[in-house]
Amino acid sequence: MNAQECVELRIEVRPSPETNDHEVQLLADGKRLVDRFSSGLIGLDPDDLLTDPCPLRAENSSRPVIIGRCSCGIVGCGSVEVEIRRDHDHVMWVSMDSSQQVCFLAAQYDAEVDRALQDHSWETPERKAARLISQAVDRGALALRGFVFSWASGRCRDGMMTAALVLAPGPYQVLINVPWNGEDIESIVRQLRLILGQPPEMWPNVECNPQVRGLGPPPITGPGWIRNR
Repeated sequence: MNAQECVELRIEVRPSPETNDHEVQLLADGKRLVDRFSSGLIGLDPDDLLTDPCPLRAENSSRPVIIGRCSCGIVGCGSVEVEIRRDHDHVMWVSMDSSQQVCFLAAQYDAEVDRALQDHSWETPERKAARLISQAVDRGALALRGFVFSWASGRCRDGMMTAALVLAPGPYQVLINVPWNGEDIESIVRQLRLILGQPPEMWPNVECNPQVRGLGPPPITGPGWIRNR
């Protein structure tokens, strides 16, 4: 295999107005790589692809990775999956559904993935706040109480930042809603870090959503908790 057979990877993040989020554009020669494997799909949200550990990294062992989703924004509704393989100085994407494949030079590929993971220039204030909240949360302390942090978002409700956790046994989805003006990032990060550092019984503005039909009351609750059915 020679360099002429390989394409150069470019990773960009662009707004996705149709789905009220962003999508990761995986490009080669200015063309969307998702289109090489399927049609009518869009890129994944950055939270699903540009994370640590990053699914795009080419490791010694190959693995399947979803690189595109349905235009409705839901991965489970439709998606495109490739197997990412490292072969010495090359990285291969091989379709899970056809014979289509794409080759990259490993050095350029690795450098571009590293660059994309460090590039936050595309972030809106909401996306930046959500990322910093995710980094600031004490996941170990939450785990001791039966919680797993899932995500933070300012797009669920106007004027609110929402932190989502999973509570077990159950499971239950737990949503903590904190008023936010959409501008003061340091303040909302500090508020949610302080709230989640308190005993869960003291958390305010909490929605608790059973994830399995027929679940009884959650193992933890408090005066600020509302259980949705």
